[in-house]
Amino acid sequence: MSVETFNIGYKNADVYKEMLPPHYYGGTEDTDLVAELLEEIHGPADGRPRDLRALDLGCGPGRASWPLARYGSLHGADKSEGMIERFRSAFPAAEATVGDTERVVADLLAEGRAGSYDLVGSFWSLNYPLLECFEETSADGVVSVGDPEAGLVRARRIVDGLTRLLTADGHLVMLFFDADSAEQRLVTELWERIAPFPGTGRDYTWRIVEDVLLRAEREGRGTLDVRRLAGVAVAEDAAAAREWFRVGHLNTFPGLVDDPEVIARIDAFVAGHTAEDGRVMIPSGVRLVHFRAGAAAADHLPAAAE
Repeated sequence: MSVETFNIGYKNADVYKEMLPPHYYGGTEDTDLVAELLEEIHGPADGRPRDLRALDLGCGPGRASWPLARYGSLHGADKSEGMIERFRSAFPAAEATVGDTERVVADLLAEGRAGSYDLVGSFWSLNYPLLECFEETSADGVVSVGDPEAGLVRARRIVDGLTRLLTADGHLVMLFFDADSAEQRLVTELWERIAPFPGTGRDYTWRIVEDVLLRAEREGRGTLDVRRLAGVAVAEDAAAAREWFRVGHLNTFPGLVDDPEVIARIDAFVAGHTAEDGRVMIPSGVRLVHFRAGAAAADHLPAAAE
């Protein structure tokens, strides 16, 4: 592996599509979880145009953007120009921005677009900009960024900014990885050969998200609902499973993917989760997050009691 291929899975849309296994939770694919939640919120899209304004942060090539797009105008943002190019091809009418989530959120608020979005989505992507508040990862290694307390302020500002972008009755919807899944425990074990995760470890970014959104709830700015779902990522064979770990989780980081002990650990994990038909069933987990701005207590009453 080389510097040129570092993090290629999140820069090149073709590599991303090739490496990414489908993820299922209770028989439902991850993107359909989002679609089902939006139907709970707004009712079936039914192919009819809607006038809601939606923002997808860390949109990548737009794989999970379609549930948002069904309800109105779409704005996608991603730090990779290659991903945004593919996003534009998939959603030619959408607004598209190249930029990392921290900068995009700050810029939108500075432009006076607080309270502008009926839907804000972040699907599997928010962990990365939050981690970048504490450390920088390149092909050369992992380097801490300044004061951890200053990083925590930055991370909280990002999450709080998501709520500030919502309209008075807007909805923030996220898919956030579960650090306790077997998949993520292995990823943590391997990355910590290079450097420990900041704060409390692999779940630190989730704790920040939860804390900020609960604080917003306590301040009366909305209500938070989180569903923790166990599931499985299905790789078609052992080779595909290895690539998911090497490219998707380890970002082709030379210090890991060139280490024989790391490869042996991945191989053992893959072998332990290979089904009789040759597919690899990787134990996965997700938190389906829904923060509704401005929700009133009466909204929780049954219809007969209103």
